[in-house]
Amino acid sequence: MKSTRGVHLSHSVLFYLPWELGILICFALFNSALNNAGNSLNNLASTCNVRLLDSVRSWTELGFWQLGGLMSFRDSLIPLPPPDELYSSQSTLYVIPHFIAYQLGGVATFWQMIRLSTYSVAVGMSFAVGTLLWLLVEERVEKAYAPKFLLGLVLFAAFAATFPNEGIWGGLWNNDDRALSAVLLAFASASLALAIRLRRQAFATLSAVLLVIAAIGCPRMGFVCLITVLIGRYSLLRNNSANRTVFSWPMALALAGASSLHYLRVGLVDLTGRYILSGSSMLNRFGLSHKIKGKGQSDLDYDSIWQSFGFAWRQSELTINQLSLSMHLEHLFLYVLAGCGLVWLMWQLCRSSSPYLSSVTLSTAPPLIWGILVNQSVAEHPDIHAITWVMPISIGMVMVLVKLVEVVRNRFDTFWSLLIGTWVSYWFFLWQTQYFLRAYPGLRIPYPR
Repeated sequence: MKSTRGVHLSHSVLFYLPWELGILICFALFNSALNNAGNSLNNLASTCNVRLLDSVRSWTELGFWQLGGLMSFRDSLIPLPPPDELYSSQSTLYVIPHFIAYQLGGVATFWQMIRLSTYSVAVGMSFAVGTLLWLLVEERVEKAYAPKFLLGLVLFAAFAATFPNEGIWGGLWNNDDRALSAVLLAFASASLALAIRLRRQAFATLSAVLLVIAAIGCPRMGFVCLITVLIGRYSLLRNNSANRTVFSWPMALALAGASSLHYLRVGLVDLTGRYILSGSSMLNRFGLSHKIKGKGQSDLDYDSIWQSFGFAWRQSELTINQLSLSMHLEHLFLYVLAGCGLVWLMWQLCRSSSPYLSSVTLSTAPPLIWGILVNQSVAEHPDIHAITWVMPISIGMVMVLVKLVEVVRNRFDTFWSLLIGTWVSYWFFLWQTQYFLRAYPGLRIPYPR
């Protein structure tokens, strides 16, 4: 028996080893590219990060609760007198790691946390996407739709499609509360899939807890998840305990309570009369305003609600109208390709009544609802909001790859399907890395503020 287990373990290690090596090689290549030909992660003093630094300084000098846990949000690299105005539009859970870093090592450690947090998001997103995709492919392998080697290839493809995504790495200069909640939502989706696969209630409970923390971290995301949960409560199959835990009225009420915490805190701070509260109104963020000029990305105007999906055309605000038309078209093609893969996946899951439909829905519906509701804000900052789409877009790209590999294997043989699958995976990685290096000049020059 021990000999059989040892052989099985050895076979599993050898089966996944080439793909793990591929992931390590791509990781090394990406890091090398960030420090090649004048590139570096030293020019991070963007307006967003400087405001973040001012906020943690204010917390240190005055105390977290003295400021109601809100951000001072002033544009200054040097210490300023105590603030008389606070920013009320964002929850500050994502600021706490930066505050701790500043407490431990000052400004230098603060900038290290900026870098570390982005790397953590990239690794965490890749892990969550890889977990969900592996379970989806495992289901196809068991039904004899897909070759077994896809179980390894899909892990490499998930990393290649997710890790270099510009929605993640743009956070080096523009980070906010929705980034933390997007990562937590990705983990919640993967945890729900694990609960279904392993039939472990603990993972379903973990998924619910992660959703509540995501709602605390970004109340707008919590409200969007609340809508998703309520729709799922009456439309998705709830034939397992995991789905009944997540898509339920208790979960909806928990999300409502968690989302309201930030606004209760803002209300209490406002009642004290000690500070002026600033921030965009909800009506403006919803696009319920006559304002057009300067409300679109960077210097562009806000002409149409379709601009809330402008991230598919371009994202970096510093290179508006400076990149070639071919780069914009390739950017759009990649997102359209991912959209097609996502639609095909949804169709397959619905047709087969797959238990994983709820997990994919949980990862896909919130960013779609977000783009519709908060359309003006998304149109104005597509490079910031793009992180909400990282998981669905990555899943869509990889599912196109999965279908391509299946077709090639059926028409030709395993060699060509394996070769093409690996090549397309690396193309996903190379194109996204290349676009990030070219479209984000903050890697080479001080970020204009």
